[in-house]
Amino acid sequence: MQINNRILDDLTRVTNSALGTMTGVKGEVDAMIRQQFEKILMNMDLVTREEYDVVHDVAIRAAERIDALEAKIADLETRLDTAAPAKKPAAKSNTAKAAPKTAAKKDA
Repeated sequence: MQINNRILDDLTRVTNSALGTMTGVKGEVDAMIRQQFEKILMNMDLVTREEYDVVHDVAIRAAERIDALEAKIADLETRLDTAAPAKKPAAKSNTAKAAPKTAAKKDA
């Protein structure tokens, strides 16, 4: 029985050593794969999350400003349309007065 226990103890130690070695190899392989992925990602010239967030915020502010300016333009166009009919008859009378002057100049 004692011989069997020594064989089993040796076999247990060898198995534990193999598992420890495999764990170490797994850690090294994981580290190598991680390094390769990091190298690939660095060469891809991707933006960071912080850079994306900054540009996203700027785009949102720009869109809000565009909306405000569009509303202001619509308001100004409405004001211009309401003010324009009052000025149109005055503009027609000015052109009527200007026409004889140009005709007089042509005759002279």
